[in-house]
Amino acid sequence: MLALADVLPRIFTSDASVLEEAAILWPLFALMQPLNGAVFALDGILIGAGDGPFLAISMAIAFCACAAVLVATLAGEWGIRGVWAALVVLILVRLVAMLGRFRRGRWLVTGWA
Repeated sequence: MLALADVLPRIFTSDASVLEEAAILWPLFALMQPLNGAVFALDGILIGAGDGPFLAISMAIAFCACAAVLVATLAGEWGIRGVWAALVVLILVRLVAMLGRFRRGRWLVTGWA
């Protein structure tokens, strides 16, 4: 993603102002991808293990953290950068919560519950 920072946005637009914003946001977007992959993989594992209640609670907590950054974005007039920062916070909170859950192994259930 980082290597294609000058190419991929141009597939979708030729607008100079959009390309300028994309250039600023692209590194954040690209560096989020491995985090997203880990979160989605852990989601699948924990969903498959029937750990839905934990996932619901952890997502609610992640949403609250994301919403706090969005409120700060509005107050500080951070614009699209603040929105992307809020998405990073959402992913990071989910990742920390799910890694903690995964490492503790409380989601492991053998046999029929």
